This record gives sequence, structure tokens and C-alpha cells, in this order.
Amino acid sequence: MTTRPQAALLIGLTGGIGAGKSTVAALIREEYPVLDTDRIAREIMESDEAVRAALTERFGVQTFLSDGTLDRRFLGSLVFDDAVKLRDLNAIVHPPTMDQVMRQAAALHEEGKRLSAIIFEVGIEDAFDYTVSVIADTERTITRIMERDQCDRDAALSRLRHQLPPEEKSGLADFTIRNNGSLEDLIRATASIVRIISCLGKRQPS
Repeated sequence: MTTRPQAALLIGLTGGIGAGKSTVAALIREEYPVLDTDRIAREIMESDEAVRAALTERFGVQTFLSDGTLDRRFLGSLVFDDAVKLRDLNAIVHPPTMDQVMRQAAALHEEGKRLSAIIFEVGIEDAFDYTVSVIADTERTITRIMERDQCDRDAALSRLRHQLPPEEKSGLADFTIRNNGSLEDLIRATASIVRIISCLGKRQPS
């Protein structure tokens, strides 16, 4: 079982596609370290031989390109609309990813960092002292996805259908940032929540 670092506060940051999670992470990163589980997972899938072997056995040799790098598009197409394959992928990648994330967070805290944040998806809320969910209204989210990915409305809606509804995601978090206004509004909201959390003590086990 993964042991989380005990020396400082650990925040979990989550949010659906187009909600503004990356922007909030960038704002937090100006003051505190932020670890991205998606990036760390990609690194593990390319560098951990045991993980590579398990992925190849489950999803085929096409999982990796001829130069040895992960074919993210191929793997994404397999799991995008297949709950069983997504479950299998998570079973392979999730444990070593969380071990690495927690080791990195522990190292940061040993260096004296008062607080660190980890970008994550739902399902590991208990790993953190506090969680923050970034959400936005559906129409704003659709517009952002269309602008960012240069896709049409139907494609944006298709991606949203594979996400938890914003209010459901918010209900799983300790704090919620509603990103429906300007960048200045988001900056103020993020700063306010980080300031509140930094004044709190570590969550006591229930």
C-alpha cells in the first residue's frame, strides 16, 4: 500500500476537460510545486520495462511506435469507449504511477515545501489532505474544447460524455473553483482557496 508523505499538506487537484484545471495548476505552480499524474504515468509507460511488457501483452505490439515511444493515439482509441480496457489499463499503470507520485511528493516535503499539489482523476481522493475540483458550465466547457482542439460541437460533446458531470465531481471535493468568468476571476479564486488550505492543518484520519 502506498504511504503518503506526512510532513506537509498534500492537495489533490482535479477537473474535467475544458474546465481550466491546467490553468489553475499553472497558477498554483507559481508558489507551490505541482505534480501531474498524467505526465508521470506517460513516463512510466515508456520507461518501466514491466509496465511496457504488461501493456504490450494486453493491448498488442501496436501500443508502442517503432522508436519505442508510446502510441498515445492508438492506446486512447482502444480505451476511449471501452470500460473493460480502460479498467485494465488503469490496473497496469495506476499502482506504479501513484508510488512514484508519492515518492516525489515526499521528496518535496523533505526539502521543506509547505504544500504541494497533485493533478489527478477521480478515485484516489483519500490520498490527499484536501481536494480541489475545477468545474465550469457546460456551454463554456464546450466552447473551450472547440477552441482548444479545433473541433466541432459534436466532437466536443462526445468527449464530455466520458466525463463525470461537473456537479458530481464538485461533490467529491473539499473545495470547488467555478471557472465561468475571466482569467482575473480565476486567479482570485485560486489564490483564495490556496490561502485557506495553506492555513489548515493536516486532515486527521477518520
